[in-house]
Amino acid sequence: MIRRFLSCIVVAAVVAGAWAQTAPAPPTALMYYAGQPGRLTQDQDRLGGNPFASAVVEVLKAEPWTLQEFTERLAAANARHSGGWQQLQFPKVLPKWKLGEPSGRRVALVLINSDYSKSPGVYSLPGAAFDAKRIPEALRAAGFETTLVFDANAEAARKAMADFAVVSEGAEASVVYVGGHGMQHKRAVYWLMGDYPEQDEKWIATHAIALDEIGRVGRAGVNLVLYASCRDDPFR
Repeated sequence: MIRRFLSCIVVAAVVAGAWAQTAPAPPTALMYYAGQPGRLTQDQDRLGGNPFASAVVEVLKAEPWTLQEFTERLAAANARHSGGWQQLQFPKVLPKWKLGEPSGRRVALVLINSDYSKSPGVYSLPGAAFDAKRIPEALRAAGFETTLVFDANAEAARKAMADFAVVSEGAEASVVYVGGHGMQHKRAVYWLMGDYPEQDEKWIATHAIALDEIGRVGRAGVNLVLYASCRDDPFR
């Protein structure tokens, strides 16, 4: 009896191992950064919001395009709207996917924090509040089912991210837009919550969300993360 039981365990382990080897891994997110490491991004351009947001809205209105064309246009528009201050950092290898020719469901999650009145020493962002209106509108107009998460704490944001992971499963494409205060600390990029308690790195785990974590929520065939926030290190 014991020998049969052990044999069942071995068989189950082998099957589980074979499944793990054949199960498709979640597609890697394509990360787009509005600015370069160590640099701040602007909250407001002449249109009223982040220059990167202005670029996203502009490019989404274009004629049918490939992902390569989208990237090139986004880089040019980001630099132009920021007066050359923001230089897009983007993936060097892009899949051959046509944004302008939908072939399935497309979903988007917009994560924006604007109110930092509960975070000592951190100013609020009126430009981000403006972007919270126009970015979802632009994505919906481009055919994306869009969810906005505005001025949320870490718990609420993670709940929305978990829900989006389910929604994006099996979709043709997903987009996650991130706006508000951000930083790059010890090579990791973070999105900051509006209730960050004080200027101390000990609060990162509870009052900030790593961009790598955000990048894992997209489960579609193609997944883009559009990061509009800063990449300086306030703790250096």
